[in-house]
Amino acid sequence: MEFEKISTGRLRQGIQWERNTAELRSPVTHHSLSAVAKWTILLLLAGVGMQGYANGTVDALFVALLLLVVGIMIVSLLFPGKDPEKRAFLLTYGVCMFVGGLAQCYSLAVFDNPQSTIDAFTYLKLISPQPPFTTMANMGLVNAPLAVLTWQQVYKLTWVLGFKFGPYTGVMFNAFVMGITGSITVRTARELFGNDMWRLKRVGLLFALCGLFALFGAVLLRDGYTTFFNSLVLWVIVRWLVQPSLRNLFFALVISGVSAYAMAFLRSEAVLLFGMYGLLVLSIWVFKRFDISRLLALLFALFVIFSAGTSIASYLQVSINTQTREMVSYAKLGSKTHDADSLGMRFVVNQPLPIRLIMGSGTLAINPIPLWAGLKEGASDYTLIKAYHGIFQVLVLPLVFAGFLTGLRLLRRDRNQAAPLIFLVMYLLLNLAAVVLTSLETRHIGQFLPAFIILAAVPNTQEKRAQKELGMITWWWFAVVVLVHLTWAVIKG
Repeated sequence: MEFEKISTGRLRQGIQWERNTAELRSPVTHHSLSAVAKWTILLLLAGVGMQGYANGTVDALFVALLLLVVGIMIVSLLFPGKDPEKRAFLLTYGVCMFVGGLAQCYSLAVFDNPQSTIDAFTYLKLISPQPPFTTMANMGLVNAPLAVLTWQQVYKLTWVLGFKFGPYTGVMFNAFVMGITGSITVRTARELFGNDMWRLKRVGLLFALCGLFALFGAVLLRDGYTTFFNSLVLWVIVRWLVQPSLRNLFFALVISGVSAYAMAFLRSEAVLLFGMYGLLVLSIWVFKRFDISRLLALLFALFVIFSAGTSIASYLQVSINTQTREMVSYAKLGSKTHDADSLGMRFVVNQPLPIRLIMGSGTLAINPIPLWAGLKEGASDYTLIKAYHGIFQVLVLPLVFAGFLTGLRLLRRDRNQAAPLIFLVMYLLLNLAAVVLTSLETRHIGQFLPAFIILAAVPNTQEKRAQKELGMITWWWFAVVVLVHLTWAVIKG
């Protein structure tokens, strides 16, 4: 996969990809957007019909259309004239609405309730259908108060409008949040790929088809919010790495600070990672071009770290305590589950740290083991959607591996251009390690998957050399997947 400059127009300071100018100027974008709009309407109507049936109300249609209009307005305001960003919102919103309808009808038929996920029950009970509404003062101890308060504001508006109370409102708002997150992810990809419509469309499509993103937009979970704020941070960091200016640096610092504060009220243990992102970005920035100014910046950062030794020691202690607490919690959970989970306890959870990192990373890459483990009678909607995601992830990972290799090759040629790609790789690996060391829950890696999706769009599969390389990677990867399943069968037998 050779990188070459686009023949016309000013080169971006970031990466330019091998696409010809004629394709970049192609007028098919608006046609594609029109086609996506039609699919969105079909998915939306089907999803609304199912959610309305599951909740016994026609109000679902009005809530869905209201959120659709607001979403289009927000995306158009944030990214004016950018069709791929609009396309990502429409497609993701439509898919989440459809999956949400399937999930609620399934749950109603099997469990006699539109929601069959424990977390969804918990959050719905905290939301008041009428005054007095839930506030921070009367909420009590909740692990995601910002999510509950946000949902409550949405339900307050629907109460004013006279809509029937039900889980469909919160679920539809989650679909809306994931749609906006899809647009932000495409925007992040644009920082890397420029106006490469082919790659931007791939990012939007893969985002909409990702199982965990569909889960976050189809069930009443807080993870849609954590993914949203992480995608914001990813965007501003990549933007600064591609176009390093004081304005972009200020923008990155403000957005990262606000997102870290919000995460404290969504998933507090994840706030620890934001400090790691800062160190990672600083390291990559110095690595791009090591000169006296950057050396001084690094020394200043080290001085600040040294001066704040007590605070950083507390920071690390909180990290260790979080890791220990999560590992104990996971061990207790595993000990209560059936025999299939005992393999995970034996070969992952109870292993020394280095082996746990390796085995746990493999477990998250191929999950569940076997891939059809979640497809069983009486499974919850949560389990079934995660089972779909396991298949999706296995199919997409060869593209991600090819993206890794592209970044390494580019690193040998141009550090400056390789920096954003290397950051995406390190960002993904850092967060993968964090999940392995704590919960080992595949849902928790979902908030970092926008980087995964962007890396999957790096290989140019229309180019013969890339096709050959991707074919080899795919062959080896599926050989590993088959070997893992054969090993599982032998051990279980």
